[in-house]
Amino acid sequence: MKKSYLAWLIALSCGAQMSVAQAQQQGEAEPEQDAESMEEVVTIGNRDAIQRAVQQQRDAGGIINVLKKDDMGKLQDDSVSDALQRIPGLSVERDQGEGRFIRIRGLAPDLNSVSYNGTMLAAPEAGTRAVALDVIPSDLLESVEVSKTLTPDQAAGSLGGNIELKSMTAFDRDGAFYSLTTDLGYNQQASETNPKVSGVFSNTFDVGNRADAFGIAFAGSYHDRSFTTDNVETGGGWDFDEPGLEEFEKRAYAVTRERTGLALNMDYRPSDDADYYLRTLYSEFADTEIRQGLITEFADPLTAGATGGGEIARELKDRKETQEIQALVLGTEQRINEWTVKIEGGMSEANESQPFAIGGAKFVQEFDDGLGYTGIERLSLLAPDSAYQPSAYEIDEIEVSDAYTEETQDSISADIAYDFLQPDYQVTFKSGVKLSQREKIAREDIFIYEDFADLGVTALTMDSYAGGDVEYGLGRFGPGIDAQQLWDLIEPLNMADFRDDVESEIASYGIQEDISAGYLMADMQVGAWQIITGARYEHDDRTASGVRYDDQIEEFTPVTDDYSNARWLPSLVTRYDMSDSTIVRLAYSTGMVRPNFEQLRPSFYLENDDGDLKAEFGNPDLEPLTSTNFDFGIEHYDESLGVISAIAFYKDIKNFVYEADVAGRPGFENFDEAVTFINGSDAYVYGLELNLVHQVKGFDNWLDNFLVSSNLTFTDSEATVDWLDDGTVQQRDIPLPSQSDTTANVALGYETYNVSLRLAANFKSKYLVELGDVEDSRYDIYEDDNMTVDFSAKWLLSDSISLSFAANNLTDEPFYVYTGQRRYNAQYESYGRSYTLGLQITNW
Repeated sequence: MKKSYLAWLIALSCGAQMSVAQAQQQGEAEPEQDAESMEEVVTIGNRDAIQRAVQQQRDAGGIINVLKKDDMGKLQDDSVSDALQRIPGLSVERDQGEGRFIRIRGLAPDLNSVSYNGTMLAAPEAGTRAVALDVIPSDLLESVEVSKTLTPDQAAGSLGGNIELKSMTAFDRDGAFYSLTTDLGYNQQASETNPKVSGVFSNTFDVGNRADAFGIAFAGSYHDRSFTTDNVETGGGWDFDEPGLEEFEKRAYAVTRERTGLALNMDYRPSDDADYYLRTLYSEFADTEIRQGLITEFADPLTAGATGGGEIARELKDRKETQEIQALVLGTEQRINEWTVKIEGGMSEANESQPFAIGGAKFVQEFDDGLGYTGIERLSLLAPDSAYQPSAYEIDEIEVSDAYTEETQDSISADIAYDFLQPDYQVTFKSGVKLSQREKIAREDIFIYEDFADLGVTALTMDSYAGGDVEYGLGRFGPGIDAQQLWDLIEPLNMADFRDDVESEIASYGIQEDISAGYLMADMQVGAWQIITGARYEHDDRTASGVRYDDQIEEFTPVTDDYSNARWLPSLVTRYDMSDSTIVRLAYSTGMVRPNFEQLRPSFYLENDDGDLKAEFGNPDLEPLTSTNFDFGIEHYDESLGVISAIAFYKDIKNFVYEADVAGRPGFENFDEAVTFINGSDAYVYGLELNLVHQVKGFDNWLDNFLVSSNLTFTDSEATVDWLDDGTVQQRDIPLPSQSDTTANVALGYETYNVSLRLAANFKSKYLVELGDVEDSRYDIYEDDNMTVDFSAKWLLSDSISLSFAANNLTDEPFYVYTGQRRYNAQYESYGRSYTLGLQITNW
């Protein structure tokens, strides 16, 4: 089959993402148009974008998947994370129904890396290395590339893979280009409208006697989204020995999220052999959340339908959290005969600020009897009428927090490549060095206001601070708490008098990493074979600082810990063309991930609880996680079918990190409890990715406009955790956290010249969220199976104007988490359906 026809057929999938092999080696390849100079083609299904993405995947040195700009917005995937969930082997971890973190091949977000034009992105959140991709609007990018095999020229920092965000440039299109998009969304559950506007502009300019030597591209995006979430959760509050439920909570969220993104990119090409470029990114994600809570604690564990005594607390959390991610890449590439030299400097900064938020304001009421619950997934409260009367609740405490986290990532690199060309083979030798520095600081001040009667406050009951009845779709809720009246209550008080010094000091830490890296590799083309081999060397120096607190002597002590580590990371990636239509690929690689900052921070809390010695602390001496990876894939292209591919993978992981109680172990013999993080024994994950693209054909009528695309990934994993029981080490096997056994995407599309329709389903099976109790699997927390269905439509009204419509979460799929077995709720949330109407104006 001719490659031009194949690319056209794949493009018809209207968004299918495939793992495909590289193109035929240069000596056998047909002449192709340079992607940078390709004309924009008016196709409502964005076929040109899909075609270029597929070609990039075919040409790549490893197993990759590519999403182009025009393909990311088809189903109103406003953020990068929502768009990536449709790639084979990828799934998303959600927050309030929106995709946030990405898992690759069943590995948790902390085990994958995110880069922007080759520079690692800093993470705004306090304890993690994972970058929350809901912070970054998809409108700012030209493409996203997911690498699943690791080669020596890629920086260490992942076991599952790397997500590379590629910015748009003026040379992606010919001449002047602009596009303006306006959307109006509607959330059914909140009855709120959500505006969005985004724009793109690029142009090239002549400099001196050289045409199109300078290019500038600008992209901007703003999205304001308001919605509500109805929640009921136990948080794992089950006692399986009594048995019964100890507590549960109803939560009603009112959320407003604003995303603002800007990107400015410049390129200067004074000759065919010299490029200079600047890439910038700024993204801000402001999340305003008001959470009304109704918390029920039973005096004794209860079964469904039974009643007893206990306490109900009405709680308010009111905060605005703002995350920012900035990145800048400045570089040059020079080509001198067979030599290519690339020098690049990169900077990324991320921060998260939550200034003076109400972390929890509680009003409580005691009950001698009459409290209980009914239901399984959606628990309902059994309580007397006084549970809904604000005058029956008395103020208990108000917690205020002021938090700030910042991470910086700076790097400079130099790469040199030499093309050695021979009649029967060719080799590209490549080497490079990279110096980078990463620093994370976290600070949180916590203030606890309590004993209000002793402070002279006379208005102690909730009716003095109550708002209206809370809108809650899962049952009766009653009145909420008014945040402004609480601020008015505490404003005259001296905040410094209420600072919780212990919690504040323990929550604050700083970690700095200096990384020196170098690599050597060779890319060989010999007959039907392509072989990429080499090794990367990475050396870490890390300094961590925190605070140790001993409650026996009520003393704070600064703690500093240094760590040094060096690793060689070899790899071998091969590709073999069995025929023009069948390609086989085999890869061996090694990966490394440093533990996250929550695990590494040296903060230490020592407590003497009536003679029982207890401690909770981080572990700055943790070893990095490493993996040995094997990939085997076969892809077949057939004129009647389109594309079918299968890729098997296996990862052997060492130094798996988990939380454990090390009391009784060497160094902690006298402790009754000592909770920290430790390196475990080996873990593994293996799986199979299947991809299929098929165009209905042969009817010579409207049926030939139908398209089917699908991908299916099966994964399995195992890790071992251990603990001490009366001095004897006990063990049990668990699946790796965040690993779903099955992920799948199915899309049915219909396309003509000016109409594109698409119905898509995304599925992920249950997975382990966390160990509720290392020693008892009954308390393990699992996220349940989840399937969302989305629909999109687009009409080309003229050569420059198009109208779009999208409906997301058509089945109103809830988010459900359970403890041990599905009948034991840990968390249930519903978000409702969302609809979007959009208008786009483009000059092609």
